[in-house]
Amino acid sequence: MVLLFEFYFIDLLAELGLCSFICSQAVDIQIARYKCLYCEKAFARRDVCRKHTVHCPNKHDQETLPNLKRGQKPRACDACFHSKQSCDTSDPCERCVSRKLPCTYRRLEEATSSSVTIGADSAPSSLSTGTTVGVPNNDKDRTKITVAFLLGLTNPNSDNILEFLANEAASRTEGEGTDPNMRPTPPQYPPSTLIDEDFTFLPYGFASSFAPEFMDFQSLETLSTDTLPSTTGSPFDPESWSSRAADIVSDLHNVHNNLREIDPWYDGSFNLETAESVFSAENLCNFATTYFRVSHLDFPIVHRPDFGTERTNKLLLLAVGLSGSLRSPPSDDVLAARGFLSLAEEYIFRGLNRLMPPGSAPEFTIEVQETFQAALMIHCVQFFRNDIASRRKNRTQRLPVLVSAVRCLGLAQVRHAPIFQYEDFVLNETKIRLAIWTALGDWQQSGMFNSPPLMTPAELTCDLPSPLELWDAKNSTEYFEAAHALGLDGSRRISSVKHCIDALMRDTWSGIGSFPFQDINGLDLQVLIFGISGMVLSANLMGILPTSAQALLRAVSRWETMWETIRGRMDPAAFEKIGMIRFNSELCWAARKIVQVAISGDKSSAYMQKVGHDSLVQLHEFVRQYRDS
Repeated sequence: MVLLFEFYFIDLLAELGLCSFICSQAVDIQIARYKCLYCEKAFARRDVCRKHTVHCPNKHDQETLPNLKRGQKPRACDACFHSKQSCDTSDPCERCVSRKLPCTYRRLEEATSSSVTIGADSAPSSLSTGTTVGVPNNDKDRTKITVAFLLGLTNPNSDNILEFLANEAASRTEGEGTDPNMRPTPPQYPPSTLIDEDFTFLPYGFASSFAPEFMDFQSLETLSTDTLPSTTGSPFDPESWSSRAADIVSDLHNVHNNLREIDPWYDGSFNLETAESVFSAENLCNFATTYFRVSHLDFPIVHRPDFGTERTNKLLLLAVGLSGSLRSPPSDDVLAARGFLSLAEEYIFRGLNRLMPPGSAPEFTIEVQETFQAALMIHCVQFFRNDIASRRKNRTQRLPVLVSAVRCLGLAQVRHAPIFQYEDFVLNETKIRLAIWTALGDWQQSGMFNSPPLMTPAELTCDLPSPLELWDAKNSTEYFEAAHALGLDGSRRISSVKHCIDALMRDTWSGIGSFPFQDINGLDLQVLIFGISGMVLSANLMGILPTSAQALLRAVSRWETMWETIRGRMDPAAFEKIGMIRFNSELCWAARKIVQVAISGDKSSAYMQKVGHDSLVQLHEFVRQYRDS
């Protein structure tokens, strides 16, 4: 029975496009040739055994590790390598021919020449200049660890930031034997094809978890079926989505044809068969399931119990589906979905402009709500792309539309009533979350590209977001049960961003006990540190930072004290599961460092020399330059 399951799982991996290593594993799958030095567990692969040995609970203080034996060197073409697909290594390969992509092997050629050069020089210092943040070897390196997330997030050479978020020393010691200083040359893809480097921000590299070095083939029989992508695992009904899925494809096709007629710079392509495959009802359901499983924690603007019903707007189905596809296991449909992002963005924002034309003040209907949610979601996906035109368009055209919508609809002033019906809570909480996450997106872009923020903390007089456990409640009974379990007053959050920022900025401070309210959490503090960062950047760009630096640094220090207090109360295991919030300390470091550098008169950083960058390179170099100071 176990053997049948093992080979069934191999077939499943092959369907995910990971068959390049399947054949070599099938022979050895039953042969446990490598044993842990500290326990009796055996493995079929040397590298898996070594990875287990690093973390073996029986190891204690011993540090003996089995020798690392490198596997086969990569042989795939550039396109297949970046899309994590199997490659027949021909020239051109069959997959590139079918996808109409140029088939090149420049990556392998440059890696070979680089390794030869390193071998000839054999200078120990040649490998010591890399920017990778590793395990600290001395006290000096510990400073680098505190900004490891920022370095990974902004690294222009990184495909994704999985290694920085995973924070595993073992995963950093086992690679493909390439020089960390080597700057890969991306293949020349058509403009409509997006590669992994377009999404360096993604905090979850699903495909990497299927790489051979992370697989323990002796434990396949214990794998939960919940981890396998399947329509049966989705809570959504594909049949009820089928008509809206067909409408999405038809509408996207119409937008494409319209852009060809009216936009002389538009050079996109549209394959109807590919679109029908990517946006099938089954795929949209699976993509949405992935979104709520791995992305909802950090971007919870959609009320999960209400999503996916018959009334859900097709624009929101599309936005959630595309967002989920970016963090789904690799397949042809998943990869092809990236090519529709810009077209989907245009389609969704046209829908928002239709409902909210300039000068209007429409009622906050369900259609307006879900279209706004879709626009905010696709915007947050798009502004992280490593593409100058897309990044500039999102910052200068799309973001002002979203900020204007928040103000026209009065979302930044919404408060929960002391006594309310559950339906009123969902409606008002939706408005609050749209306002807060629009502001967060604005402040994030302001910090990443050194540009003036469009929204201010002073205008956010709405309640702070309720805890996620309350937001995800299906009904009033579940809501009040969750509130009781958390020990919270379920009626309302009694403070706002403005109220909290005012408390942090005032002259008098009696400690955390004097803060406006005591049930503050990690998300609240993340919102506040982004707000303070926006104030820092605005003050610097307006030329008033020297006179306000003392108050801003004081607010940052007070915020840091509160964060350390709240973090100290958290269970370490629970802390690792709270998403991006666990990197709040690095956001605090960045805010403080910008103030210090600005008032010092140091103009050596390119980040501080220009207003409005279109790349993360300047911020990355800023973090590297000042991480030890």
